[in-house]
Amino acid sequence: MSQMSPMSPMRHKRHAMPVTQGEHVIVVGAGVSGLTTAVALSLAGCRVTIHAAEGPSQTTSALAAAIWHPFYQAPDFVYLARARQTYATMCRLSTDATSGVLMRSLTEYFRRDAGAPWWAECASRLKRLPETEVPARFACAYRMDVPVADTGAYLRYLMNMFLELGGQYVQRRVDSMTSLLDKADIVVNCCGYGSRQFGDDHLSLSRAIVLRAARDDAVRGCFIDDSDPHAPTYIVERDDDIVLGGTADPALTSTVIGAHQIDDIVRRCARLCEGVAALRVIDARVGFRPMRRAPRVARDSEHPRLFHNYGHGGGGFTLSWGCANDIVRLAGLTSAGAPRRSIDSDAAQP
Repeated sequence: MSQMSPMSPMRHKRHAMPVTQGEHVIVVGAGVSGLTTAVALSLAGCRVTIHAAEGPSQTTSALAAAIWHPFYQAPDFVYLARARQTYATMCRLSTDATSGVLMRSLTEYFRRDAGAPWWAECASRLKRLPETEVPARFACAYRMDVPVADTGAYLRYLMNMFLELGGQYVQRRVDSMTSLLDKADIVVNCCGYGSRQFGDDHLSLSRAIVLRAARDDAVRGCFIDDSDPHAPTYIVERDDDIVLGGTADPALTSTVIGAHQIDDIVRRCARLCEGVAALRVIDARVGFRPMRRAPRVARDSEHPRLFHNYGHGGGGFTLSWGCANDIVRLAGLTSAGAPRRSIDSDAAQP
């Protein structure tokens, strides 16, 4: 099923009745998309319950490098709008020390000089590096500030924000989305690859191998070269560690990590930043990105009170707030936006 654009009055006339503030919403899934959607709906005045088989720390989101960046994304206005909203919101959250979000300097290298990245308007302090600072194998490089989330801290922050707003969390496996419609006014499916069991055969998996290294002054900032679709190379400095990546292995489901794969990631990263060679690798992890031709952020075509928000591939964090706000609008609600202050202050007022 392909992605649907925001509702057209003609096509969706029979679904025009909006959800009213105060009605009950069930969000299925507790990854970054599920938590962000639940927070956005709570801020819009809904009573929200999350149903999830696994807690946030067990989701694919917990393994992500969680850097704001449109990996392998062709120019797209819908993607740009969602990414822009997420960038702005995460910038605000970075001012709260408890959020787990920090602004980091990102240097991205390009094999072909096509000018500034098509999404550059979202990023702050963008500048092109002089040729003397760009390795010969690259045509150009740009540096900018982007949000980076420590996944554990950020997912806990979102969950705490959700609970402070009056949300409820139920740990349970959902076998049928439509059965939940008897228990809530609307249901939002944010369960990623799990949506395949509900009939979306457009979903596939892409295996990602990432390494965590101990922090070291030899590496400052973040670095990316995503010119190889099967071997994205990235270095992400976080508060407590440094993430090195990675791979994008279509349809592979093995969780075995070979020494040669670890060595290859370290070698590629060291070519982007020499300081990587001095890092001590703590562990290697495997995650599985839910891939789709385009994210499904839409009202269900058969059940007007069922909505979907999944299939973001490697863009879950990059698109999270934009997609959550789209769900709020599709449901006919007014988004209150993300809190500008700590959730400990004034019950997360926007």
